[in-house]
Order: sequence, then C-alpha cells, then structure tokens
Amino acid sequence: MRVLLVSKNYFPANVHGGAQVSVSQMAKGLQELGHDVAVLNVDDHDHRGTHGQTGVPEFRLKLRNLYTQGRQPAAKRIAWHLIDRLGSAMTGEYRRVLDEFQPDIINTHVMAGIGTGIWQVAAAAGVPVVHRVSDYYLLCLNSAHRKGNANCEGVCMSCKILALTQSRQATPLVRHVIYVSQKIRSIYEDAGVFPATTPSTIIHGAYRPKLPVPLRTDLLESGRVTIGFFGRLSPEKGLAEMLAILRGLPAGSWKLRVGGDGEPGFVAHLKDLAAGLPVEFLGRQSPDDFYATVDTLIVSSLWDEPSGRVAFESGIHGLIPIVAARGGLPEMVGFGERGLIFDPDRPETLQDALLTVIEDAAFRKRVRDRWAIDKNEYEPATVAKRTLAIYEGLLEKGTNLVPAL
Repeated sequence: MRVLLVSKNYFPANVHGGAQVSVSQMAKGLQELGHDVAVLNVDDHDHRGTHGQTGVPEFRLKLRNLYTQGRQPAAKRIAWHLIDRLGSAMTGEYRRVLDEFQPDIINTHVMAGIGTGIWQVAAAAGVPVVHRVSDYYLLCLNSAHRKGNANCEGVCMSCKILALTQSRQATPLVRHVIYVSQKIRSIYEDAGVFPATTPSTIIHGAYRPKLPVPLRTDLLESGRVTIGFFGRLSPEKGLAEMLAILRGLPAGSWKLRVGGDGEPGFVAHLKDLAAGLPVEFLGRQSPDDFYATVDTLIVSSLWDEPSGRVAFESGIHGLIPIVAARGGLPEMVGFGERGLIFDPDRPETLQDALLTVIEDAAFRKRVRDRWAIDKNEYEPATVAKRTLAIYEGLLEKGTNLVPAL
C-alpha cells in the first residue's frame, strides 16, 4: 500500500514537538510492515527526497502564505488564518504530489498551513482520506481551544464563523476520523465538526525509545525525588504555576530538571521564579537522555491537551507520570491506574501526588509494572496495524465511494 502522510509539522528547522514525533513514528511503523510511505509537509522552502532526520521520503512544499513562523502583529495573524482557511494557493502543488506519488490512501494530521484543500484534491483524485485529530484546528482559529488564560467552553462566535463553518463544508470528504483521546472526540462531537455518520476510532500515539530502557528499581536518590518537566516552555504548559507549588514541598525532598526551550523572555521569567529552588534548566534534550535522569514527570498543562505524548513516553521509560486533570491527559495514565492526576486549581493535590511518589515504594513498583505491560499498545507496529486496518477497510469498499463536494 502507498500511504501519504500529510502534516504541517514534520521536523522543520528549529521546531520539534509531539506532532512531528507522531507522524515519524507512524511512518516507521508502516514501513516496518512493508508499505511505501511519504510525508507531505509545508515549510519556508521546497524539498523533494529523503528527510535527513527520519529517513522518510518527503514532499516539502514552500508555504504560500504571509509567513511561516515567528511572532506577528494581530492583523497579520488574522490575515494568515483567512488565507489558510479560505484560500486555495497550494492545491495545484498538492495535485502534483498526488500525481507523482500515486497514494492509495491519504492520512492528514496537523492541518494549520495545509488547509482542507488537500481533502478536495484527494477527493477529485478518488483517494480516500483519513484524518487524525490531535489539535483543535477545525473548530478554533488558534488550534488550541483556548483564549487568553482560559480554556474555551464550546466554540466562540469568531471561531464559529472563521473556522468551524469553513471546516464543516469540507469534513464530509473525510472517510474516517482517528482521535488521539476520548476527550478530544467528545469536544469535536459536541461541536458537530464531522457529519454524525463519519466513523471514528481512538488510537493513541506511537512511541518507541531509540535505546533499550534500563530496568528501574527505585528512586535515583533515596529520600529525594528527581522531578522532570519536558517540552515547550510556554505559559499554557503551567510550569510557572508548578514552580510556585513546589516551593511548598519540604526542603531537600525534591529537585527539578527542566528539558525544553521557549521564547527567551518567558524562559527568563521562569528562571526568575525558580531563583533559590533546586531547579536546572537544561535546554532542549533528547527523550532517551532526559528521562534517564528523572524519577517522575509532571505534565502541568493548563490547556486541554488533546493527549500529551510526554505522559506515555515517560511511563514507557519507567517514570511515574503525574498529569494535570486537563484534556486527554488523564486517559494517558489510565485515569490513575498507571500514574497520578492532580488539579491545577488545587495546589495541594500536586503536593500530595509528589509525596506519594516519594514515600510509597509499593505504588512506584505497581505503576512501573503496569507500564511494562501497557507500553506494547504504543509500539509503532501496533499503532500502525490498527491504523492500517482502517485504511484496508476503506480500500475494500472502493474508492468510487469517495465523496465530492
């Protein structure tokens, strides 16, 4: 089978995150099963060939919009979104990619910058589309379902007019929807993004450590927990609030290692908040190196994370994940069966969770034993097989059933 994976974020220069990892792990899993895979991406330059970092064939197209990244004035951001959602400047290039690669199936992922025009091109070519929902792009202008410092309830009027209404015109072209958590599926279903008749499945992300994970027996230091924070340093990730909560823990019982980077001004603010605390800011780290140096990972997100890759990555590496009760994060730790959950609005719940990790050796062992079993469901081959079953089901029905608008 020839599969074209489509995503805005596929390891562009200086940008690395969960979306890129998800797409590359999916590509790896499909390749291991003997299928031909390529990635279509948009960036600030064109490239055809093999993607150097992941070894996956890629069609990297230069984005035809006002900018590719960086902070911009509000008016320019609005104009970018209008071009992205209403324009069709990229569709000719999408057609050329389909003509060259000749995919049997197209699986779209991160759509910001890609736009739903790719679905229209696929439908015209008779190629079924599967869409994997890992953000809020189809119902929210900023893809985050968050405005200012608050998560959105429902869909605001501006997003309804400029995002959701436009999406609903194109979503009938999608033959199957894959959600990364039940939480994001419920948000999409409440908003009526896809037709009620469109089938959907929940499939979590794939992850396999690059190196074998050593067996962990206990805390790295007796009586003190080494806490990890791993990911983008930005306000909605909750690290500032987490630092304030950690100040209330007994001195000497913890230290924090922060892996990741962000906007320099905000990183400087975080360092000021951490003054006098046992906190190290390490900058960007590889998952294998970072997870080996901590006992537990706190995912302190304030926004409704659709899933939160680092929650299950850390569990697979033998850590005890502690996640905020936001979005799909509780699902990633089995609603408490393979990690702990805290309420960001109640600081004492995070302190209690950390004390459990420090004091309860039986709990630590129970969580690690559970992850030793459950990690198999995140294997790239396992995730690829589940996704492949969806592809095969669509192809068995025949491409003549691909809808057209």
